[in-house]
Amino acid sequence: MLKIIFVCLCVIYGFLYFIFAAGTNKPFKTIVFYAFLGLVGLIAVNLTSKFSGVYIPINAYTLGASSALGLPGTISLLLLRMIFI
Repeated sequence: MLKIIFVCLCVIYGFLYFIFAAGTNKPFKTIVFYAFLGLVGLIAVNLTSKFSGVYIPINAYTLGASSALGLPGTISLLLLRMIFI
C-alpha cells in the first residue's frame, strides 16, 4: 500500500514539476538543477542521520525520486520515513 501511495505522489509531483520547467526559458537547465538539488538533499539527510536519527537508504527508488522530483521528492521520502518507521 505504501508503494502505491508513493508512486501516486511521484506522478503528481513529476507532472507539476515538468509543467513548471516547461514555463521557463531554459527547461533542460531547470530540470538538471532541481535534480541536483534533490540529490544534494538526499545526501544531506543521510549525513545528518547521526543527529536526527532518520536515515533514507540509497537505492533505485530513492535515487529516482530524489533526482526526478527534486527537493520535494526528497522531503516526501523524509516525511514517509518519519511517519512509517
